[in-house]
Amino acid sequence: MSYLSSTERARIQALIDTKEAQLVLANETYTKLLQKDIEEYRFDSNEGSQRARRMDINKFKAQIDSLEAEIERLYRRLKAGGLVNVTLRRQ
Repeated sequence: MSYLSSTERARIQALIDTKEAQLVLANETYTKLLQKDIEEYRFDSNEGSQRARRMDINKFKAQIDSLEAEIERLYRRLKAGGLVNVTLRRQ
């Protein structure tokens, strides 16, 4: 059975802390984007041009889901402590 050393546990915990900070920022940004109702437009008056664009919210939500899944995976890795072999016998 393999186990995680204290340095490996510290490294995984540092990754979790980083991912959780990224998740907080992503959720705040996602909330701000949901409040805005700007579509993409372009205006050109031969003297200058303006352009506004809205981010793709679906891609942003997918990134949030990915961060959450990665955090859960890292927590499971900390709790499991490594690989475990189990032999089941029928009687």
